[in-house]
Amino acid sequence: MHQLAGTLLGRWYVTLFGLTFAWRAGRHLGWRRTLLYAVAATAVGMAAENGSVHLGFPYTHYRFNPALRHRELFAGDVPLMVPLSYTFMGYFAFASGRVLASGPRRTRAPRPWMELLMGWVLAVWALWVLDPVSRLGQRFYLGRLFSYRGPGFWFGLPLGSQAGFAATAAVLLGLLALLCRREPDRPVPGLIRHPHAVALLTYHLQVGHLAVVALVIGADVLAGAALVMWVPAAAMTLVYWSATAPRAGDPAVAGTGGQGGAEVTGAGRAAELVDAALPR
Repeated sequence: MHQLAGTLLGRWYVTLFGLTFAWRAGRHLGWRRTLLYAVAATAVGMAAENGSVHLGFPYTHYRFNPALRHRELFAGDVPLMVPLSYTFMGYFAFASGRVLASGPRRTRAPRPWMELLMGWVLAVWALWVLDPVSRLGQRFYLGRLFSYRGPGFWFGLPLGSQAGFAATAAVLLGLLALLCRREPDRPVPGLIRHPHAVALLTYHLQVGHLAVVALVIGADVLAGAALVMWVPAAAMTLVYWSATAPRAGDPAVAGTGGQGGAEVTGAGRAAELVDAALPR
């Protein structure tokens, strides 16, 4: 009981993100597909984390603080909450990738690969902030969690750890894409009413709060790196979404009486041109 309480309360931030995942994925995927994805994602996480601890694959060699065994539940030689977090990390990146690729007025991108690419970039991006800050856990509420065998180029993390997670993220996103492959494209009034708006917000909270933590504990370079990555991307997304919004004077809008059912936005025309240029 003590270890269960330590798992749920000691890792309260993971519990909150996990509950948010269950809420949003349950509404999006339905409980059957949500459970199927959660079990598969947790299994992938357990295999990858224990494989790295014992074999150095896929994240290179590292080990978790053995003192954690007395405070929380373990899956093999890994704290249980670590593989459980794969569920929401993969889902929030996937759903956020859909919003970014489709825009705030549609539920699907013109091509599935656009959603997958954006989701994959977001998943890897999150880890490039998450892992370096978590490594400094002894300086804030996480406590000492893990240590790598040797130094690395990215704030002490080996390149292999980041490359390994990129491969793992591709597996999780591929599974979600398979489960969601038949979902239709529907018009949406705007970002506030978008079915994945909460996932996009939660993704930013997941990454942003750790960037703030890095600033508070004095890891200024790490916090600055997170902001340097985020601010340009956010600005470009905002400008792109605004530039592709339908305008009252557009022929497509005028020809449909201002209705969105048959309109062709600038984003749609650009996607058609790009798709036509790709090799078959």
